[in-house]
Amino acid sequence: EFPVKNGKALQFIYSSKQSRTKGGLFAGTATTNVFRNSQFKKAMKAMQSQCCSPDEVIFGPDFRQSLYCHLLCGLIFREEIQLVSSTFAHSIVHAFRTLEQVWEELCVDIREGILTSRITFPSVRSAMAKLLKPNPELADLIRRKISGLSNWYGLIPELFPNVKYIYGIMTGSMEHYLKKLRHYAGDVPLISADYGSSEGWIGANINPNVPTESTTYAVLPNIGYFEFIPLKENVEEQVHDRGDANILSMEPKPVSLTEVKIGEEYEVIVTSF
Repeated sequence: EFPVKNGKALQFIYSSKQSRTKGGLFAGTATTNVFRNSQFKKAMKAMQSQCCSPDEVIFGPDFRQSLYCHLLCGLIFREEIQLVSSTFAHSIVHAFRTLEQVWEELCVDIREGILTSRITFPSVRSAMAKLLKPNPELADLIRRKISGLSNWYGLIPELFPNVKYIYGIMTGSMEHYLKKLRHYAGDVPLISADYGSSEGWIGANINPNVPTESTTYAVLPNIGYFEFIPLKENVEEQVHDRGDANILSMEPKPVSLTEVKIGEEYEVIVTSF
């Protein structure tokens, strides 16, 4: 089941511009550094999860234009799409909410084989021109599929009949988007991604088949040094000064991985190597 085979991935991924520090180091978001790494595309190819969008779309300077082109690429390769993913569940929900608004314009692009004028950056237009060919049959099919939906339920499998699962970070604050994502996904499984941070990966999802709300992670101790702050009520110390009682809150001391107790909640501290 994991990963897909002989197919493409509709990945809503975006890479912002890298800058260079005075010390000569590249600086950027965590995902920017990942997507610009030469090993990323090799890994995706090895996993047979290659993004259906060209690099010019992923590295495009305008988020809205890149999102539109991601959707267009997905529709062009709809029969080959076996995986829909993004870093966060929110990004997938946002993408398909956008599709609700622009699907007719996307159909026009596919029908005529000409990219909408809303895409203004030459590099992106040039890359998309290589993929777009007049295809009125596909445009009509997409229109029929969308017109037959009831309140957009099951949108993803209707547009991408060979999709196997939807992948992204879906725990923590991303749980708020699961109801809407399940509405779009229909019967397509939702797979929660591993637990990561900008400083480094924290844990691996040990059972991707369980419902996302029941996801369990195994900490990866070779990635960094992890400490855990207990989320108990703060220790209170009363200090009497001139007859007044002032309460000072003292944050609990962090504990190591071996000192973590089952059933308690913690904030994670990551020290990268």
